[in-house]
Amino acid sequence: MEFDSNFNDEHFDESVGVREILEKYLIHFKWFILSILVFGVLFFIKLHYEVPMYNVSASILIKEQQRGNSIANLTAFEDLGLFASGDNSLENEMQILKSRKLNSITVEELKLNIRYFIEDSPFDTEQFPNFPIILNFKSDSSTVKNISSKFEIIIISKDKFKFIDFDKNSYVVKLFKEDFSANLGNKERSDKRIINISLNNDFGEDLIGKKVKVKISSVNETIDSYIGRLEIEPVDEILSNVLKITMDNEVIPKGIAFINNLIEQYNADGIIDKNLIAQSTTNFLDERLLLISKELKAIETMAYQYKSNRGMVGVNAGASNIYLQSSSIAESETLVVNTQLTLVNYMLEELNKSNLTDPLPGNIGLSDPSIIDMIGKYNNLVLQRNRILKSSTTKNPLITNIDSQLNILKNNLKASFKTLRSSAQIQLDGLTRQRGQISSKISSVPKHEKELKEIVRQQETKNALYLFLLQKREESIISNAVSIEKAKIIDEAYSNGRKISPKKMTNYIGAIILGLLIPFLIIYIKDLLDVKVHDERDIKKLRIPYIGDIPLVTSKKNLFVSEGDNSNVAEAFRFIRTNINFMLDRKDVGKTVFITSTLSKEGKTFTAINLASSLAISGKKTLLIAMDVRAPKINKYLDLEEMLGVTNYIKNNGLAVEDIIGSNSKLENLHIINSGDIPPNPVELLMSNRVQEIFDYAKDNYEYIIVDTAPVGMVTDTIQISNYADLTIYVVKANFIDKRMLHIPKKLHKEQKLHNMAILINGSDYTKGAYGYGYGYGNKKKKPWYKKII
Repeated sequence: MEFDSNFNDEHFDESVGVREILEKYLIHFKWFILSILVFGVLFFIKLHYEVPMYNVSASILIKEQQRGNSIANLTAFEDLGLFASGDNSLENEMQILKSRKLNSITVEELKLNIRYFIEDSPFDTEQFPNFPIILNFKSDSSTVKNISSKFEIIIISKDKFKFIDFDKNSYVVKLFKEDFSANLGNKERSDKRIINISLNNDFGEDLIGKKVKVKISSVNETIDSYIGRLEIEPVDEILSNVLKITMDNEVIPKGIAFINNLIEQYNADGIIDKNLIAQSTTNFLDERLLLISKELKAIETMAYQYKSNRGMVGVNAGASNIYLQSSSIAESETLVVNTQLTLVNYMLEELNKSNLTDPLPGNIGLSDPSIIDMIGKYNNLVLQRNRILKSSTTKNPLITNIDSQLNILKNNLKASFKTLRSSAQIQLDGLTRQRGQISSKISSVPKHEKELKEIVRQQETKNALYLFLLQKREESIISNAVSIEKAKIIDEAYSNGRKISPKKMTNYIGAIILGLLIPFLIIYIKDLLDVKVHDERDIKKLRIPYIGDIPLVTSKKNLFVSEGDNSNVAEAFRFIRTNINFMLDRKDVGKTVFITSTLSKEGKTFTAINLASSLAISGKKTLLIAMDVRAPKINKYLDLEEMLGVTNYIKNNGLAVEDIIGSNSKLENLHIINSGDIPPNPVELLMSNRVQEIFDYAKDNYEYIIVDTAPVGMVTDTIQISNYADLTIYVVKANFIDKRMLHIPKKLHKEQKLHNMAILINGSDYTKGAYGYGYGYGNKKKKPWYKKII
């Protein structure tokens, strides 16, 4: 079975990647713990001083209005959404309950814009409804509504108190119930008012010495606050007309009082709407009764005068009684038709003068059920329109839709009334002809009896109409007298007394989340903005062999390895020394290793000196050559005397290689060739054949040749002589060089301009963790506990 190395490499890379991400944050676990503790303390203080909130709720049932039978064509339009149902829409009722009108009445009745607190710890205690003191204004109530202020009262005795204004710089001792001028403004805006303050005797002597804080908010601001906290939602939108009203409040009795009062105002507003139609009908009937009463009196006077002038006692005797009985039936039917015709004319007149805000008279005795149903629909739409306008404007799309429906209904009613009038007129004409035929048969009736009968007939017609309208008026008055509330209270406002905020568990979970999130974000953002090379992970994408890394040296003492050195730096160079042997060809002498970097100050000279020293300590005969002729540093680092070097040898043909080789007093196997004098033309100088002579001599006489070269990112000196190298160690300084500069070694490796290239990272900080561990060797000095915490 063939082993799938690619799959396992990818799987390994993924597991290492996840571990590296976790380690990047876990290495800062102390900061996470500290952050959680800090936020925990902050949230504990917040919980201690935050005023608790309680939930208050109530349930009401919205009663449905009764509807008549719908006519078929309007029902069809209603199904299409063109005409609203006569029933109360739950959404509309919810908007009415949250309307500014009802809430403003509730706020003003309960005086919720004035709050009284007794100073206490950890927070002041608000008093409601039993206030410790009562504040009274001696000014116009409309101006008081706009006051926003706060002041303090210190109770000295049952008779005296000290008044402290908003800026706490006015101390006035006053008597209770005594009028005085108080500045309720501040330094920027003075607002003097005549007020008096009364002490609530229910508190007794408990208030003496206490401080009472009074906070006054404008009425509009208070209304906005309560509307914002008020929540109204149906229990079940489809199967139920029950609404649940809830709100959160700091004081349970205040929340209960607010919701209960709001329901009262809602019911009162509904009763006003209901009585509006009844009152409109009553007013209409009163006008007609007054008119008919005058006409009836005129006819009765006429009949009386007719009888008196002719000495008539009875009119029903005679031979024409049989015909008169038939005439009476026809007259009775005519009376009914005349009544309907009169009512139709009255309603047409009312329709022509009414506007969209006025309901039509209700049940006044019309015989056509379809017209009665349309009037009911019209009045329901008018009431719905008026309710919506309490918290909206005429530009509301709902109002526009209702206006359109009302205009259509109004036109339909006019057409229906005209049709009914035509029908009644035809019926009346038929009855008139019938009465004419009967009248011709009783032509033998004496003339005076016939004339009196006509007067009596008119009297009976008016009298019947009068009695009919009087009956309807009484029905309307009785309907108006019965006040049926729109909402039935299922559960009055109540609270279970449990705090809904602040919630301890939620706050502490929030503290833990924030405690973890803040350090995470800081580390994440820092890592996101970080463009420096830190460890081996940052150079993996270069696909250049990695030879090792050198730990960060924090002290300037003992920079270079020495014999018997067991430090982390010495161990690192031993590790690199071993890796060099694997990367070089197996030859005994002349192994040439170039040390370079992208920029200066990346530690290439430090690396060259220590690598040469480590090789010399291991018994290998080593030559250290300073080929960075532009900025020589080996002499300075090793504190050597000035001597001839590479540039001197190249320029002076009389010098031999042996003349420029110096020794190290501390390491017997380490010899050094200095860079020499700084030349004006380094590139041309390094192109000399004398350079090859130096390397030929070195390879013949030394096992290892370590060459400190110039940075390749700044000059081309190193590339000029790279053909002499068996191995090129490219030094990258951790936490110093920008990752974007790594394209330089990548390009050099791809184009093979540096022979047998390998990357070495200098200055790795193992306390920040590449993989969470260092070399683990050498003498480690134990840190004091306080330094470990820091």
